Amino acid sequence: MSLTNGQNSGKADGTAITKKVEVLPYDPAWQDGFKALRQYLQSILFGQDVRVEHVGSTSVPGLAAKPIIDIDIVLQNGENFEAVKNALEANGYTHVGDLGITGREVFKYETKPQFMPHHLYALSDNSEELKRHLTFRDWLRSHPADKEAYARVKIAAARQFPNNIDGYIDAKSDIIFDIYQRCGLYQAQLLPELACSVVNNRYGLRVVKLNCKQMQPGISLCEAHTAQGAFYLLAWERAGFVSGEISVGQDTPELTTAHPLPTASGQTLCRTPFAAFALFGTEQDALTFLNCNLWQ
Repeated sequence: MSLTNGQNSGKADGTAITKKVEVLPYDPAWQDGFKALRQYLQSILFGQDVRVEHVGSTSVPGLAAKPIIDIDIVLQNGENFEAVKNALEANGYTHVGDLGITGREVFKYETKPQFMPHHLYALSDNSEELKRHLTFRDWLRSHPADKEAYARVKIAAARQFPNNIDGYIDAKSDIIFDIYQRCGLYQAQLLPELACSVVNNRYGLRVVKLNCKQMQPGISLCEAHTAQGAFYLLAWERAGFVSGEISVGQDTPELTTAHPLPTASGQTLCRTPFAAFALFGTEQDALTFLNCNLWQ
């Protein structure tokens, strides 16, 4: 399971490029923007067994959001993806693959000035990613306390990282994890899946290939080949440790050259409900950090 979609300035993970992070108060016009896009997409896909869902923050009445519509085209009853792809590409969209999130096909466009900026995805109706989109949306619609807390974090993150979409995404990850746990979305994952999600979403990198090996009981080292180069991720599985905490001492000489790389929002360590992570530029740095016994 992945956290969320992200795009950097000049780097798009959906169909609209975020050049500046701007979170605005809820605007009812976002619903109208979605309805116009739904009508357009339904006309393009006429005769195909699909439905069009409004997801993401703009789909939650009262929730502050970036003014970009997130749309899921849901392929029902085994509908042929190729037919959907061909219809969309004949009308100005370009299929760019899943961009690292299994079960979610991404479409970009160059310009559609008659519509609000939007991210467009195609997913099957039994997709785990679709379940995540709809469950999170419906939970926020029906739980105002979580909606308001999420809005506060989003606004603060946008103010802190107005020109850094990766920092913005990382800064709001903790509250997303909290809400995922309450709505039943966040469950224990296989380590490689979780590690890949962390490198993509918390560090703003794009994983191409990732391999993990166990170093000690409860501790693994993952080699992540990314579009930006090779990195090494130490993973501490919480169930394997009594303390449940990791400390980075400032007076540890070995850490002069082996300090973890910061997450996109500047955190030294990345914590999730089931594991914690530290990222390094070289395998030697990761091993030096591990041998300092800061994981205990």
